[in-house]
Amino acid sequence: MHKIQNYLLSMQSSWYVNQPLLKAVDETVPMIMRYKVKDGKETLPQTPVYKMCKKVFPDIYRVPLFRRQFCSMLCEEIDLMKNSVDFEPNPEEDELRQIPEIVLKTQVPELYRSMWFLVKTAINPILMSLYCRDNFEIASVQIANYSPKGKQKGAWHHDDSSDISIVIPLNTGKYEGGGTEFYNKGVLKPLPSGHALIFPSLSNLHRGLAVTEGDRYLLVFWLVDKNRAVDIVNSI
Repeated sequence: MHKIQNYLLSMQSSWYVNQPLLKAVDETVPMIMRYKVKDGKETLPQTPVYKMCKKVFPDIYRVPLFRRQFCSMLCEEIDLMKNSVDFEPNPEEDELRQIPEIVLKTQVPELYRSMWFLVKTAINPILMSLYCRDNFEIASVQIANYSPKGKQKGAWHHDDSSDISIVIPLNTGKYEGGGTEFYNKGVLKPLPSGHALIFPSLSNLHRGLAVTEGDRYLLVFWLVDKNRAVDIVNSI
């Protein structure tokens, strides 16, 4: 991760986030702050970020998040990392739903720190614009790998560890097959590299479709609303 780490440390999100989206975020943040000051007494108007998001199914959106240059660079680093960092399934998940993955917080902490910064500054304004809820806290950020050699496809599941899931393809066009199916909603073909698929985790049963050739790399965010979790615990 040496090459990409240098860029991340020197330029933060100003180079790897899609520039029109970054501009929309800058215009959206003051609108969100005014909405929060009113404490829900007024409706959050459609923000510039909201207007950039495209609804693909009810409550499910896509938005151009990363620049393709960043996705390509990250894939190059993934290929280099294979000599020192393994894609491993999460042993806490049942076998049908395990996917080979690299957990950034423990395995690539320098990239995790930059993704943490991204959640605070750019992703949360997107989620506020779509769902009017903060999701500042990270349950996990991982790079997942679907391939015929390893995990070809996923089983039906909810992302139980998160409130909001964000899935970003990194190398669309470099593999065959793939995509995401949402139960009773439909099938979504692989998005262009860098485009984020955003959806509430607990209310959307979904699965990754089979990759028939090559490696499909995804950057996946599992985000939680910490205040909601506190409220649930306090109500018990």
